[in-house]
Amino acid sequence: MAITLDGMRQLAVDRSLFPPTTLKRALHRMGFVQADPIRAPARAQDLILRHRVKSYRTCDLERRYAELGIHEDFFINYGFVTTEIQALMHPRADSCVPAEGRLPWPGARKKRAQLVLEFVRERRIVHPQEVDDHFSHGTVRNYWGGKSNATTHLPSSVPTQMICPFFGDSEIE
Repeated sequence: MAITLDGMRQLAVDRSLFPPTTLKRALHRMGFVQADPIRAPARAQDLILRHRVKSYRTCDLERRYAELGIHEDFFINYGFVTTEIQALMHPRADSCVPAEGRLPWPGARKKRAQLVLEFVRERRIVHPQEVDDHFSHGTVRNYWGGKSNATTHLPSSVPTQMICPFFGDSEIE
């Protein structure tokens, strides 16, 4: 059977715009959900899930994170992946962002990441600004070649608690 453009379009629609289901089923069907804390007009994960999950409310993903069998990770971009998808992605070497070249992390960056990890583990729940205020790592070149806060650029090596609790508790109307 030949693959056609219309067939590919139908596959994309069928795969991504399915009837509303439970949050866990939707996540496991998609495998990956992009995450973005910026509310313009709303966080990416909430916009993605609101039409795919029955009675989805803003921040349901963050509130139920521990029970969903998902992980924060970088796939194409930052988001939530199922355990099955994450297993296919790892192990992978610590490497710099594309704007820096695909070199391994320098020893100093690994040490900073370990210190941030220890800081977050001690406090369990920490706002990224509190971490930045404590460490003041400055700025780094980000994925797109611009500048990002160096401390919050390390989350691929720190636990979810550093990222998740700060999304607030609003609702998408």
